Amino acid sequence: MLARLVYLWPLLVLVASGSGNNCEGGGCSRRSSRIVGGERSEPNGRPFQVALYSRVGTTGELGFCGGALLSPEWVVTAAHCLFHDEVEVDHVQAILGAHSLYDRYENGRRVVNVNELVIHPEFEPTNFANDIALVKLANAVQLTDMVNTIQLPYRNISAFNFAGMGGTVSGWGIAAEGVTFISPTLRQKLMTVITDAMCNVYYFDQLPQDSMCAFHGAAGTCKGDNGGPLTIFYNLTEEDILVGVASFVSADGCNDDRPSVFTRVSRYLDWISEVTGVEIL
Repeated sequence: MLARLVYLWPLLVLVASGSGNNCEGGGCSRRSSRIVGGERSEPNGRPFQVALYSRVGTTGELGFCGGALLSPEWVVTAAHCLFHDEVEVDHVQAILGAHSLYDRYENGRRVVNVNELVIHPEFEPTNFANDIALVKLANAVQLTDMVNTIQLPYRNISAFNFAGMGGTVSGWGIAAEGVTFISPTLRQKLMTVITDAMCNVYYFDQLPQDSMCAFHGAAGTCKGDNGGPLTIFYNLTEEDILVGVASFVSADGCNDDRPSVFTRVSRYLDWISEVTGVEIL
């Protein structure tokens, strides 16, 4: 188990009328939190962002994670998001096109059940290796300005480590200091992708080889951001590219004073294409 990184399962939530969702076990950060120092995302500025609610059985506790839409039918998220207390979830619902989680009448919002979970066959929960999964929507969604797909890394850049580039992370992770609810509105933060060697300085050389990290110094992913996207802007094609899937967070609840850790998407292009049928260009 990675030192100080003991939080594995998705944020367990209790729906509270009109207010938000409770953080599990009082484990929220004691510092500023959320995507710490993050700013509110512009409505529909991240149309590929997905919210995932999950549970074991029909009456189990709700878990919350993020995800990214790869095609009208498939969402990518973190493998650990599909387990509650080491038990694989069997009920998942996706919210697409949302800015505010609690505005059921938000223009363009779609709520779709998930009917298939594909966890990477080599996912290792003890060290978060291969922390990536795919979920298939029960119904293909129509793509609009509010709901759209994210571009996967192109073959000709898939070997890049992207170190030094600006990367944007987004999610509804827990809010501010002392707050035990996930953020009601989508938030994002521009961070800098750093080298694996630099990131391992913070994590005692225990990071899985398929990880990548982004750092801000006063910002980071928090509980509830798990499974969400890290994107870079690719100047050549002038589009956002999905390079990371938010993986574990600190036992404190937020990675606000250390790098945020992501599963490196480019290592899984063939697997993603095989499962989803999405063409890798």
